[in-house]
Amino acid sequence: MQAIKDLAKKYGVTASLVGGSLVVGSVFGQCTLSPPEASEVSEEEAVEEVEEAEEEVAEEASAEAEEAETEEAAETPDAE
Repeated sequence: MQAIKDLAKKYGVTASLVGGSLVVGSVFGQCTLSPPEASEVSEEEAVEEVEEAEEEVAEEASAEAEEAETEEAAETPDAE
C-alpha cells in the first residue's frame, strides 16, 4: 500500500468527482470519465408500450379462460 501512496505522490495523481464525472489528474495531464447519457423516451412512446403490454396480457388471459372452459367441458359428462 505504501508503494501506491509513493507513486501517487511522485506523479501527483489526484481523483475527484465533478458533476457526476470522475476526473483523474497527474503530472502528465488529466482524464475525465463520464457515465453514458440516458436515452430519452418520449411520453407517447411510453404510453404506446404500456398499451401494447396491456393488450398482450388481455389476450393471454382470454386464451387461458377459453382453455379452462374447454378442459372443464371435456371433464364434465353430458347429463342426458
